[in-house]
Amino acid sequence: MIRSVLAVFLFAAVVSPAAAISVDAYAITPSPAAVMVTFADGYESRGFSWQTDTSVAESEVRLVPGAASPDDFESTSLVYTGSCVPVGDSRFPGAAIANCHKVIVKGLKRGTAYSYRIGGAGHYVYGRTDVRNVADRLTIVNLNDAQQKDPAKSACWVNSLAASVRAVGGSSCVDFIINGGDLFDQNLKVNDAYVSVPVKWGFVLDPVFAFYNGVPFVSSSGNHDFREYGTRMPIEYPANLIGCESLDYGNVHIATMPNTGSDNYSGYADYLNWLESDLAANVAKGTSVWRIVCVHFGPYTTGDHAQTTGGKELAKRLGGICAANRVDLVLQAHDHTFSKTLPYRWSGAGWANAAQDPAAINLAPATCEYAGEIWDKDPEGTYYLSCGSAGHRVGEGVQYANLNGTHPYNARLPVIAIGKIAVASKWGNVGDPASSDLGRSMFGVMRIDGGRLAYDFYMVDQDNGSHVLYDKLRIFKTVAASDGTSASGLTLNLVHAN
Repeated sequence: MIRSVLAVFLFAAVVSPAAAISVDAYAITPSPAAVMVTFADGYESRGFSWQTDTSVAESEVRLVPGAASPDDFESTSLVYTGSCVPVGDSRFPGAAIANCHKVIVKGLKRGTAYSYRIGGAGHYVYGRTDVRNVADRLTIVNLNDAQQKDPAKSACWVNSLAASVRAVGGSSCVDFIINGGDLFDQNLKVNDAYVSVPVKWGFVLDPVFAFYNGVPFVSSSGNHDFREYGTRMPIEYPANLIGCESLDYGNVHIATMPNTGSDNYSGYADYLNWLESDLAANVAKGTSVWRIVCVHFGPYTTGDHAQTTGGKELAKRLGGICAANRVDLVLQAHDHTFSKTLPYRWSGAGWANAAQDPAAINLAPATCEYAGEIWDKDPEGTYYLSCGSAGHRVGEGVQYANLNGTHPYNARLPVIAIGKIAVASKWGNVGDPASSDLGRSMFGVMRIDGGRLAYDFYMVDQDNGSHVLYDKLRIFKTVAASDGTSASGLTLNLVHAN
């Protein structure tokens, strides 16, 4: 594993709550650390990145189909080489602090699990990544805003990872992870001294490797980490638009839009133009049942960022793009809140006031019953979801702006500022668990099976590492199968139609 002592500790965290991690464990050494695995260019590809100290310049990944021993990597492996870039930190002027390594692998064989070895100069770590026979059934874990800032609170991130593994029945059940950005916080300090960027990456990514070894990331950048994506992420971004990623996986299309480092709408034009073109091309192909957009800065949350002028302008443009291209979900981050809207369709009629578009359709879709649950049936709108913070940035007593005045973080009112589109959950949870339940982090699990999409919001108890279901969303689409019959041959009981 990456750090042998750390790996033992993290394994224990799967069954018991984690303790704070010492940043001293993340000193830059010749051994590969801060491993990131991505889809470099479609699901039959993998991107690998990692860091070492500056003594190791060799960037190599070796793959062996199936299980492998260390000797197999010397004799029967597929060998790929990549790039090595010295990286520093503006807060630590002078020599480079670490080398960042990136290797991109394409043309992998579907239905094959690969063992891999990454590293160089005799310093290696090992793992496994599955290139599945992609079907219309998949499981996605949604983790936002790990944003480690204080080592004393690192247990929040580790416990969230451990709880998510338990919730899905093991990391091997996960097709990929969607991250909404802010993997680290630029203000991470130890004894009032800033920690370098390479150490920050290790601080957040080494635990991911321990729990989700080889599971790919799909990630939009955040305002805290966006400057590092060009160097760190092993992805072939389109037209050099760093943070814009597009993935077709089974019957799902995913597109990400990066954060520009602020909530100033004017900086998003190129990214929104790309997003519009990407989604339109996917609609024209006609192969995707589900379209999901992942952003960091989102327009419909119970937090303060969406209430800025930039948030309202973003709502207009992003809402129009989503409506025109039949986007089902927008996964938001940034505000560290729980938010869930009705299926919303931007009308383009403009604003009656600062709060909402009067002609926008707050859809109340027909519902149907399946497996004892009520599902929204053919909603024809976009749901905007925020699944809290998976890291420690909860309950910090921060003052946040609110439409009804400024409130402490633990007393913020549960409203969605732009458009009256909030919907109560089965448990009445309209608002923001990060503020109402101090010290709680969250994660989401999305399961897709043909024309069914289920999203579960989980809350993590940072005292004991347990997780509880906080809210859920269920969507059913009537989808024609290849033989012209209804999707999956399901018998659905219509509850009501509007």
